[in-house]
Amino acid sequence: MTRADKRYRRPRAAAVDNWFSRCYLIVVAAVLLWVVADTLFVPHADASFAGVWPFFLTAPTSLLLLAVPGLDGWGLLAGIAVAAVVNATLLGLLVRALAPSGRGGGSGAGLRPSRR
Repeated sequence: MTRADKRYRRPRAAAVDNWFSRCYLIVVAAVLLWVVADTLFVPHADASFAGVWPFFLTAPTSLLLLAVPGLDGWGLLAGIAVAAVVNATLLGLLVRALAPSGRGGGSGAGLRPSRR
């Protein structure tokens, strides 16, 4: 493995190498499927608020999508998926930083009680 491969592998792995990031991505995927099903298959007499939940789950990264003009539904869906991966990566890096020193080099503050 080259040096450049190792450099790019680490942030990608942070998005899926811990349970916090995995569960976050699973929840976001489930909500996106629910929104797509609600949009395509459920008739509404008025507008549905189902579409705001992916923005709530992927905030603050997904709020940058609101500044992009002319995005259609599928563009927003792809942008929310990218925002979810970015948030999962940041969450994974945070978990690594807070992991006990044997695993991530962090202090482990808040994850395990001290044994004094």
